[in-house]
Parts: sequence; structure tokens; C-alpha cells
Amino acid sequence: MREKIIAYLTETYHPLSVLLCGSYADGLQDECSDFDCMVIVQEKDRRHDDTVICGVPLDCFIFTKEETEGEDLDPFLTVCDAEIVLDDGTGKALKERVRRYVAEHSVIEEEEKRFIASWIRKTMKRARKKDEEGAYRAVAFLAESLCDYCFLRDEFYFGSKKTVQLLKSTDETGYKLYHEAIMTRTTESIVLWADYVCGNLGA
Repeated sequence: MREKIIAYLTETYHPLSVLLCGSYADGLQDECSDFDCMVIVQEKDRRHDDTVICGVPLDCFIFTKEETEGEDLDPFLTVCDAEIVLDDGTGKALKERVRRYVAEHSVIEEEEKRFIASWIRKTMKRARKKDEEGAYRAVAFLAESLCDYCFLRDEFYFGSKKTVQLLKSTDETGYKLYHEAIMTRTTESIVLWADYVCGNLGA
């Protein structure tokens, strides 16, 4: 299946590089997994490919070489630990730039951290009313909470699956609170998780 997908990408895009990300790169794929990848080309006429191959949907983003050489590396953070499956050197150069960027930069400034934490606490105050608006705010926070968790701890966010694995392996208390919040989605469990995400910030 993987060979067929790579063959499809090669024949369709004549890529300079193909980088495999997500669960298929980590060996954690299951029957619900997309084939997450990035294709680097000289020129493009589309930005995304969701073709289904052998029953597996692609989640393939297409960038030109020129786009990967820009100063903004945020769109390419997932490349940090991507598997390079085809390359003329372009993918390797991008991956090295992303890794240097992650190693040398703080995720966000302290003032922005305090703002995020303060906003979360205000959102949870509204959520405690338990009306439709409050429920919406609670669920909206939950959807973004792993990203907030990472940013408030000076960690780059590399997606939900990697962040859950990070929680499991390094933060038992945080993982238990997140698991309870995401599995039950009650206001009480989400508020407890939100308090943990914020820590002492924004109090």
C-alpha cells in the first residue's frame, strides 16, 4: 500500500521530495489513519490531495521549492521528525532548517502566554454557566487545548497524536485530566483540565 501511494505521488507530481509525517511515519497507523505527507515540487496547480488509494485517504500538502525556502517555517513544523522517502536534497534542507528553528526559538513570549492563560480562565468562567454558549466555549477550548498545553510549556505543537504521547510519557497527571475531559466532555472535567493547562499563569 505504501509503495503504491509513493508511486502515485511520484507519477502525479514528479516531486523533488516526498516527506512522510504523522502515524504512518511513526508506525502508529490504524484503520482510521490518513496518509499524512508533504510533496515539494517546482510548480503546482493545487495545494492539497485527498485521493483515496488502497482504501487509505491521502492528507497530502503540496508546496513549491520556493515556498519552502521562505522565512516563515511555521507551516513546516511537522517536517521536524518526518521521514524522507524521496529526495533530491530539498526535503533534507527543509528538515534541517526546521530542526534548527525549533532548537533555537522559544515558542511564544511570556506576555502571550499570560494572555492565553487569562483567556482560558475567562472562557471557563463562562463555561460554568452550563448554557449553550458556555458549552460551546468549553468544547471550543477542548479542541485547542493540546496546542495551548504545549505553548504554555515552551513546547512546539506537532499535532494531537504526538502531544497525547508526550502527555502519556512525561505527565501522568496531565494525561489523566486530558483523558477524562476528552472522553466525557463534561463541563467539570474540561474546567479541571483547563486549570491544569494554565498552571499559575493568568490566575
